[in-house]
Amino acid sequence: MDARKQAEARNAGGRYDKAPKRLVAQEVLANLSALTDAGASVVASLITSMTKSSFPDATPKAVLALDSMKSAIQNDRSEQEQRRKQERDDRANSIRSSERVRESQRAEVQAKRDGLRDRFSNLMMEANSQRRGYLLETFLNDLFDFEELDPRRSFKLLGEQIDGSFAWRSRTCLVEAKWVKDPVAGAEFGAFNYKIDGKSADTRGIYVSVNGYSPDAIRGMNAKGALKFVCIDGAHIMRALVSSEGISPILERVWRHADETGEAYLPVSQI
Repeated sequence: MDARKQAEARNAGGRYDKAPKRLVAQEVLANLSALTDAGASVVASLITSMTKSSFPDATPKAVLALDSMKSAIQNDRSEQEQRRKQERDDRANSIRSSERVRESQRAEVQAKRDGLRDRFSNLMMEANSQRRGYLLETFLNDLFDFEELDPRRSFKLLGEQIDGSFAWRSRTCLVEAKWVKDPVAGAEFGAFNYKIDGKSADTRGIYVSVNGYSPDAIRGMNAKGALKFVCIDGAHIMRALVSSEGISPILERVWRHADETGEAYLPVSQI
């Protein structure tokens, strides 16, 4: 049934000799509405065409209605543009806010790293060797904590002093820290091996000698059986403190070298 017939059906009571155009128009719009999205698109096209056309024979009332519709469309477009602009501004503000948060976080991390670097540099001026050794243990714990390696401060067991520990490669890694005048000669390696041997099979170790190691000490470890710890020195620590990547890549490289070659020590110049 077309719109004209539908309009005439509504006029069945005989109010009008013939169904007026407004009734026909209402039926056309009702039919289009039943088409959902497709109908809405047609209605929108009709309205757009009407607002762009002139009707010289229209009554003043019709002209007023058309002007009102044009004004409503313009207001709607203006409101939509305002909403889109607000959404763009909100997204831009959100991005800027996120960037500020990230920049603040980066600055905070860098400030902590700089503070650790200054602490390590100041330790070099500590004349008391015993106090310097204690401060080194504390510093290493704070460094590993900064690197999110879940450290534990120095602790004592029966007949043993453990300078600390941290988590690495899903294992516990014991720490032996030395800051003596000369490079470590290797006599202390046996005691550290003994500490590791008394723990679980997965326990490893890291030997920290700020002033390095004698060549004989490192060569002597090659004939000592299974390698259970690696060695780093002050240069490794300083590299970690001046790099945004931190100590984890250094430890990974040193352990990879030890796994592949059996050598416990890899100078920072080769990393």
